[in-house]
Amino acid sequence: MNRKVVELPDIPAAGEELEDYVAALFQASGHYVEKSIVGSDPADIFELDIVTTDYAHERPRRRLTEVKGGGWGYTDLFKVVGWMQYLKIQDGAFFITRWDDRGSAPGKMGPLGLEVVCFEDFKAAPEEFTERGFGTFATQELIELWRHSYGAERRFVKLLNKRAKKGDEGAKAAKAYHRQINNGTFLARAPEESLALLYEAYGEHPKLTRGYAQELDGDGFDPQSEASDSASYKAMLRGEYPELQACTYLEHRARLSILKAAVDYALAHPDGAPGVILEGKNWFFEGLTYHALPATFHDGMTWLREQPNFSRYATFWQQLLWGWGGFYLDDREEREFEWMSKYSGIPVDEIPEALEAFDRFFPIPGGWFVNAGPTDVRMVKMVPWIFQGIGAHHRRVQYGLDEQLNLAALNPSSQYTLSDLGKRINCAVNFLLGQP
Repeated sequence: MNRKVVELPDIPAAGEELEDYVAALFQASGHYVEKSIVGSDPADIFELDIVTTDYAHERPRRRLTEVKGGGWGYTDLFKVVGWMQYLKIQDGAFFITRWDDRGSAPGKMGPLGLEVVCFEDFKAAPEEFTERGFGTFATQELIELWRHSYGAERRFVKLLNKRAKKGDEGAKAAKAYHRQINNGTFLARAPEESLALLYEAYGEHPKLTRGYAQELDGDGFDPQSEASDSASYKAMLRGEYPELQACTYLEHRARLSILKAAVDYALAHPDGAPGVILEGKNWFFEGLTYHALPATFHDGMTWLREQPNFSRYATFWQQLLWGWGGFYLDDREEREFEWMSKYSGIPVDEIPEALEAFDRFFPIPGGWFVNAGPTDVRMVKMVPWIFQGIGAHHRRVQYGLDEQLNLAALNPSSQYTLSDLGKRINCAVNFLLGQP
């Protein structure tokens, strides 16, 4: 196996590295995380660094977080407070790396719901994060895992932007799709509006990856393409063509966003969707947007409401796709489900039901889970190899394997599992190192 490793700095640099570090603290402590959300109105454009949702409470608790490596002032703090009020988010956090002679900021901003936190010593940052009440970690190793995951996500987006500038129609469509699912639906006024926008975007790009593969083969881009004999598409299934892997990432991001909006809607309407009501002498039909959503969604909602811990399903699937690599090991199912339970807060005996969510909301022939050939890997279809590689590395951490990156200690029941995981790790490492 290739022994190259991707090392992260103990002290993250300002900008994206620092944002990823703070987001990783929230993700590793069980929050649902949304990042780099760009909004606009006719007069201005704004960007939100991090928005987190904690589903561990009776009602979801959202927090808006801004991260600054330096050069901050009270104008920045009040700007975040303004965003909180506009978005109706009660909790806010402002993370910095130095005080800049403004040590009184926490006392001034606290009454406004904004906590100001300075990480002067990053070795103590996780402990301070917990002491301040933001969250606790099942294991601190997850922080590094999520920093790698965010790095892959950022590289995917940058790669698509680069290919779009070169004129690839598939990349242009993917770039627009990313804006829709990452930014366009966030500012929706209600979960049902968000769902409608998500399904609209989802319907416009039913075969994004296949269509782009067709273009890379030399034919025109066709987002409705059903072609399964594409050479580049088949190569993507072997870990090549990161631009196509980026498209499969976006397709799963859209599904995950729909699942989150479904959870939010079910929590906002615990007694079911609103319908026809009488107010005075007039009849009103509430929830028209909701009732117009696809039948598969309504079937999924009926199933979702029956699950005791459905409020944690979006967080669980975010962890599954981008942290666990979209797979679990069949021969170690009991152990892996225990860890999934520990990280997500879903009781271990309910993990099999949580794994059904994509099948319930997005049914496809044969279901979403398949075995990766003659191996012990039971995986969600179409999860990018690069994220599967991060998930394979996650197993090295989980099972406490040696520092030489050895997987053999897993002693899998299938002789092909180790080489399968190793190939995916190499794919992820090469991508993160910027190598072909």
